[in-house]
Amino acid sequence: MISSRDIISKFLNFFKKNDHLIINGSSVIPKNDPTLLYINAGMAAIKNYFTGDEVPPSPQLCNVQSCIRTIDIDDIGDRHHLTSFQMLGSWSIGAYFKEHAIELAYDFLVNHLNIPLSKLYVSVFNGEPSINLPFDTESKNAWIKVGIPEDHIVSFGMDDNFWGPASETGPCGPCTEVFYDTGIGPEYARGKFFDTKRYVEIWNAGVFMMLNKNAPGSFSELPFKSVDTGAGLERLSMTLNGLNSVYDTDLLLPIKNFIESKFEFENNHDRNVRILTDHLRTVCLILSERQKISNEGRGYIPRKLIRKCIVIAHKNKKDNYDLSDVIEFIIENFKDMNEKFSINKEYIVSEFKLEQDRFSDVIKLGFEKLNSGNLRRISGEFAFDLATTYGMPFEVIKDFAIEHRLEVDEKKFNDLIENHKKISRADSEEKVSENEIFKKISGIQKTQFVGYSCLEHECRVLKIFSEDLEELQTSIEGKNILVLDSTPIYARCGGQESDEGTIFGNNLDGVINLALKHDDVIVHYCDISSGNVSVGQKISVKVDKNKRVATSNAHSATHLLQSALKIVFGNDVHQQGSKVTANCLHFDFNCNEKITRDHIRKIEKLVNENICKNLSSKITETSLNDAVKNGATALFSEKYGDKVRVVSFGEVSKELCGGTHVSSTGQIGMFIIQNYESVGKGIKRITAFTSMKALEYVQSVMSSAIESAAVLRTSIEKLPKEISNKISFQKKSHTVKKIDTSSLTFIESKIPYAYKVFEEDFSSGLVKETAEKIKGVFVAISKDGKRISLAKCKKLDLNAKEILDKILQKLDGRGGGNSEIASGGVNSLLTEIISTISGYFHNCN
Repeated sequence: MISSRDIISKFLNFFKKNDHLIINGSSVIPKNDPTLLYINAGMAAIKNYFTGDEVPPSPQLCNVQSCIRTIDIDDIGDRHHLTSFQMLGSWSIGAYFKEHAIELAYDFLVNHLNIPLSKLYVSVFNGEPSINLPFDTESKNAWIKVGIPEDHIVSFGMDDNFWGPASETGPCGPCTEVFYDTGIGPEYARGKFFDTKRYVEIWNAGVFMMLNKNAPGSFSELPFKSVDTGAGLERLSMTLNGLNSVYDTDLLLPIKNFIESKFEFENNHDRNVRILTDHLRTVCLILSERQKISNEGRGYIPRKLIRKCIVIAHKNKKDNYDLSDVIEFIIENFKDMNEKFSINKEYIVSEFKLEQDRFSDVIKLGFEKLNSGNLRRISGEFAFDLATTYGMPFEVIKDFAIEHRLEVDEKKFNDLIENHKKISRADSEEKVSENEIFKKISGIQKTQFVGYSCLEHECRVLKIFSEDLEELQTSIEGKNILVLDSTPIYARCGGQESDEGTIFGNNLDGVINLALKHDDVIVHYCDISSGNVSVGQKISVKVDKNKRVATSNAHSATHLLQSALKIVFGNDVHQQGSKVTANCLHFDFNCNEKITRDHIRKIEKLVNENICKNLSSKITETSLNDAVKNGATALFSEKYGDKVRVVSFGEVSKELCGGTHVSSTGQIGMFIIQNYESVGKGIKRITAFTSMKALEYVQSVMSSAIESAAVLRTSIEKLPKEISNKISFQKKSHTVKKIDTSSLTFIESKIPYAYKVFEEDFSSGLVKETAEKIKGVFVAISKDGKRISLAKCKKLDLNAKEILDKILQKLDGRGGGNSEIASGGVNSLLTEIISTISGYFHNCN
């Protein structure tokens, strides 16, 4: 047996002796590539070396790189697939090419790992005329030269023997791979089927980097030829040790054994253990980089993996599970292979526990609903309610349906979700569907935006549509939609609302209320009060300067705000969404801390300090790689072109942004936070005002404070203390009501049930306190028979809302609440209410 750590040592020592520089593995979070989710191959972290954009420390390199491939998530559970793995990689960057790469691969595998030659098969590229690549004769001859028999050489096409790029664009080329014969399955003969279950790939002996993929179907030659080799450590270890699965290697078996010691799975034992083993190891790896968990982008992957693990634990009736034990086990047992496990242990465990606690409650409640009745099918409406009301992921609902052989109406569910989204994003200004107008303008000449440098411009009309999307040659009085060849009007984009403005020329007079953009074509929603214009004619367009200035103030303030948030809460803070208008700004960001007034004061102070410094803005255009490399903040959820616009304010802020901004921060005037709230799990929102709106808000608050101080006959400075004293006095003078249990009417049952008719009003706190006192269920009824409250003792495994719902059904009443306490309204006689309640509890026996 050879350990994985020994394989690493042999690999690095071999390539070091062959003049390769050992470099450290990179973070799995791409540093200079927001288009790539995670580092998915060894070369992805150093791809700029292959394009010539960066100079490598040596033309020959090697390392061990942690990788994550999210495309395999749904396949996890078999013997071979993994979400994360260790990649052994070596590279030639313009140094050597095919022949020497093959010599090195053969030497390492045969002479250093002692693999019998008879066990090795190799593949070469069979060519692709569409990109002018012929059959790879050079690689075939090189393999024969080192000693591989010709009948052990197979050829494959683009799907199997052309690699890359690591993201949508980048270096790529044909490759040659090495396979190990396990001896189990049909034997290969020339011209026959090559069974990749029998012949397991253990080494990509060379991706021959010759081309750069620029766009779908478009390739160009790289400035020099390079070699990228790679071997998955887990698969190599499995093969060398004759194991049946990657999960039996020393990289995964300890985790697998630990999980099996904690759980006894009733169904799909092997698959469940493998999923937990892979997913929890991958979560450790991602969180060790201090990646935040979120609902989109990179942060969604750890959330998805954790939730799959929780579903497995819950479905196997492990209600009291704590998977953080597994996380801590992984950290302790593999910290020698990843130093960030030790450095960031506290962060990894706390983030994991936070997500586990959140989702465990969701999944428990969701499964209670799914198991609550004898379902024959899951309707789209029921699935929608589970997803939107209880937070149950649809894929979990779907898995439940498959497991219980139920039909689920996925189409209706998707229709309801889509309608829900439409309602959520509905804009009262928009009378016409965006998608419909975007279909109409498909293929039209792109609109030149000139609004960064001027607020008034002469533009030519390209298209005219009526409000009902009928294409016109000449505008009509009233609502029109215009497409222009150029415009100073900023279209709604990147969270910033659109400009408004006026159109005029000859006898034409009108206003622009809204501008939208699709594929760089801008449509203008106009209201023409007099005159008309025809396709091909020119008109003048003028931006509403006051609104533009106010919106620019708010947008620039969001950049200063994000900078302040990173100082207050740490560099892990990132924008999760924003809305910038002339009146205010909303800024969403990831944060698991509870925000306090002290935080708000610090944030406001930092932003206003930078406003007072009157920092000049600097706006440049550059490549995406250069922008990110130079420290510009980019949103992973955004799609950027080849050229990006970078907006900087001194050394304080540097972001990729296409919005309109102030020329210097002093123009913002003032920044005041009006509200802060939680808008999702781990997502906070700040609402703020700038400039005159900020001043108006401060004056309004000050006016209220002055009036309140006058009423209480105190000063503004002493107002909080005076209010606190008043509240404290009222609490002390308030007599808290207690219920004597002897005044209750008990109903005979296994569990104590009691009710009381109240002459006076009663509070929810009193009802809950009485339920705990009798260690059962308590019902409070108002004497007029119009109000009922029901609470249950916390220790009882009952649901107060469900009990009250059943009672109210008989009384034709309505109510709401939760599992602890519920209230409702009825319009029945008191005797009927008491009889119904007594009957319900009596029948519970």
